[in-house]
Amino acid sequence: MIQNGRVADTLAKGGHNVTLLELDVAIKPGSLHTVKHANFWPETFEWPERVSGEMIIPNALHFTAFELITGLPGFLDIFGGSCLAILKSPHIMNKIRDSNFDVIMFEQFDVCPFVISHLLNIDVKIWMSSCPIMEHQADLVGVPTAFSYVPVADSSECGDQMTFFERFRNVLFGHALSHAYFSYWHGLHLKLKDMYGPDFPSPLDLAKSTDLVLINTDELVDFPRPLPPNVIHVGGLGMNHVNTTLSPHYQSLMESGKDGVVYFSFGTMVSTVELGQTYMKNLLDTFSKFENYFFIVKATEKDRFTFEYGKGIKNVHVDHWIQQPGVLAHPNLRFFITHGGYNGIMEASRFSVPLLLIGVFGDQTRNARLVERNGWGVSMHKLSLLYETDEFEAKIKEMLRNPKYKQNAIRTTKLLQTKPQTGEQRLLSYIKFLEENGGHLPELRSIANQLSVIELTNIDIWTIILLTIVVVIVLLLYVIGTVLKKLFRLIGFRKKEKMQ
Repeated sequence: MIQNGRVADTLAKGGHNVTLLELDVAIKPGSLHTVKHANFWPETFEWPERVSGEMIIPNALHFTAFELITGLPGFLDIFGGSCLAILKSPHIMNKIRDSNFDVIMFEQFDVCPFVISHLLNIDVKIWMSSCPIMEHQADLVGVPTAFSYVPVADSSECGDQMTFFERFRNVLFGHALSHAYFSYWHGLHLKLKDMYGPDFPSPLDLAKSTDLVLINTDELVDFPRPLPPNVIHVGGLGMNHVNTTLSPHYQSLMESGKDGVVYFSFGTMVSTVELGQTYMKNLLDTFSKFENYFFIVKATEKDRFTFEYGKGIKNVHVDHWIQQPGVLAHPNLRFFITHGGYNGIMEASRFSVPLLLIGVFGDQTRNARLVERNGWGVSMHKLSLLYETDEFEAKIKEMLRNPKYKQNAIRTTKLLQTKPQTGEQRLLSYIKFLEENGGHLPELRSIANQLSVIELTNIDIWTIILLTIVVVIVLLLYVIGTVLKKLFRLIGFRKKEKMQ
């Protein structure tokens, strides 16, 4: 919702009449306080199965790729169940209809807006992604498959230079993720046909008619890959206008370390309580060894152990809420220890902050490899700190002693500042382009999503080529064998004549 708010505000400042609808799928509506320019419409609806509260990943340290795939149906149930409840709400559906919206914009996990747009004749659809484009979304909008050098968005632990086994895993995992989404949405389609009749179109087919896809990434902070012209990078929205002013207390903290400050945060979806006391103790004990540096640690508010243990370490300050933009922008910050969430990486890239990344789940491990690839950070496995501190200590020393990470972070910032268009400019220009040309741009839409796997990969062509090669080789071997057989017969006949 934070990213949706940034998109809404950017468009509203650009002169568009924008309404941001926040529904209480999990969190109470009205909790988003960052929307300043767009119309904000918080709404509730009847849904007894609602799971309330922020989504925290349980047992995050031991969360595996296999658990991600097996757990996807339960995750998608939240969106599917809420979708059916929204469609049955006359209040919400009538209010959307009466608003006469021309365009509907929404994120990658939910296909319900496709259904709403079909039912209410909202003709122009713009599909967004709050993270690097995911495999199901890429498949549906015709993004070329590039598993040999593009890591899948979810739970990939490899970069763009992969071993055979990494490529093997990347291919299998990418297709497994897409299949999990498509299978669930097929089940949702059956329920929609029960509600609206047997001819109701599949959400997957509706998704293929998307006019634009807006990805919350920057091409300079992502793995290079081929994209259709209607798939647009718009990463970094609103980040040039963040408030970096620090309170007197935090200004004082940022001046505490003799040689500088290091900041640690795993965001909001990874609870430090879930990481466990051993993990946090190892983390804080390692910090205590670097007496010339001051460490600011963001911990979950309910994590009493970390707060109490941190009080006994002179060069550590623990808090549950940090003025992150101000901390990242401060010249005394040496580097940022992060879980690798994309928004945090983008913020760090704006302020030339090197990163030590410990990916926990989702796109975080992939993002860590990306930063390593471009030379402005290092990464380590999430379980390392659970068992020992040597690797973590060595990584901190590397970050503090090697100037290349800061140099490359500065280069990344310059690239972002000097690129031809910012994410904000690109968003506004493409929306205007769409608006001035009837709301549809079929000229930019790839037909790759309409092709079968055989057509898309040219398996039939390669099969014919291989069969032709085999047939030619067999014929050549037959001809050579026949010639040799006749030659041997002729030689044998002449030898027989001489002997006679």
